[in-house]
Amino acid sequence: MQKYVMGIKIASAMIVAAFLVGAPTLANSINAPYSEQFRMDKGEAYGTIASIQSQQGDSPAWLLSGHWKTNIINKTIDDFNQSNPASFDAMFSMVMLNGSSKHQHQVSNFSLTDVEDENDTVVYKGQATVTMKDGPVTEIPTEIKIHNNNVISIWFDPTKVKTHFGVSPIYGALFTEKEMKSKGTVDHKNNT
Repeated sequence: MQKYVMGIKIASAMIVAAFLVGAPTLANSINAPYSEQFRMDKGEAYGTIASIQSQQGDSPAWLLSGHWKTNIINKTIDDFNQSNPASFDAMFSMVMLNGSSKHQHQVSNFSLTDVEDENDTVVYKGQATVTMKDGPVTEIPTEIKIHNNNVISIWFDPTKVKTHFGVSPIYGALFTEKEMKSKGTVDHKNNT
């Protein structure tokens, strides 16, 4: 049984690694539906969601893939106000590893309450709205961590979403501005 679980963990890690390595190519191939909503403007960061989530124990159960966009990276809470609010938006699919139960989620209405710097990780705390089966759930305590300006982890309070995403964070990658320009998804007129 342990070999089986280890095999699933290795396979899951390989799937996530393939998503993260292929993220710029993946973004180019599926950019069309998200091109307007997830167009990167000056001061914004953009990336993918590529995560394996476990539901019970350590067994991987769900594959998450999608996109996110934010203006909070490399900023402090004092950089935002009512006319320039912090934002974090995401859209991702969630499907069981056997290919069943595919559905989508959206994250919006993020409000930033705190920023903490933990060495090579910056933690942005706040609240967000997440669409769920029965409708949007509002004011979910949310932590967005940026690790070495390359990896993002997104954590929603499991009690507010009935552990729908498991208990571990949702992971993804950040695109650099150079990667975005090479894929034609940066709005060049706003980056001068």
